[in-house]
Amino acid sequence: MKLSQVLAAAGAIWRAERSLVMPLAGLFYFVPSLALLLMLPEAPPPADPGSDAALDALLTYARDNAGAIIGANAVQLVGAILLYTLFLAPSRPTLGEAFRLIAPRLLSFALASILTLAALTVSALLIVPALYLIGRFFLVGAVIAAERRSPVEAIARSIELTRGRGWWCFIAAAVPFLAGQVIVTIAGGFDGALVMAGVDSAVGHLFFNGIAALGATLAWTLTLLVKIIVYRRLSNGT
Repeated sequence: MKLSQVLAAAGAIWRAERSLVMPLAGLFYFVPSLALLLMLPEAPPPADPGSDAALDALLTYARDNAGAIIGANAVQLVGAILLYTLFLAPSRPTLGEAFRLIAPRLLSFALASILTLAALTVSALLIVPALYLIGRFFLVGAVIAAERRSPVEAIARSIELTRGRGWWCFIAAAVPFLAGQVIVTIAGGFDGALVMAGVDSAVGHLFFNGIAALGATLAWTLTLLVKIIVYRRLSNGT
């Protein structure tokens, strides 16, 4: 399985289904992402990166803004499982049917996300294991949507499907993410340049934050489509 072929297949889904995928990605990812960028205060730069004080400042910022961050992530999780369901259900559901199908799976999806995040947080003490686990957890969401498994079963199934392909799946996750981050970083740089130049432009702030949110949305959408293609192929033994 070549990454170029998977990306091409993901692009084919986008071209065929963009009238469906684009509004869903906009509603469930672009809107909450832009809202966070516009509404949350800028995180204070750490005075001493890597110190306990810097960590405390980061935790304080996260705690003070936890409601908005959790809310936005919850909306994005709903969007992800909705897209998985639309393209991985045994028979193609309508949008209304897909909403009904995901209702009983939302809790499993949320719990699986918490479990995988906890595992990644612990393994982040050693960077390489954390990166490898990203690859092994690559298909957890797709498994829940397609096979209606519990969170623990979905994690085990993802590990089974990605056996021998952990690093490949990590790269498949990293490519869209890094591409999106390039757009986010460039847009953020221009926005920061306006601030440093003393230009207080609401239009400019909205424009560059919109570009950043768009970059993140494109990366999110491509990642989901790649996961859908990879799940289809690995679950069929190809």
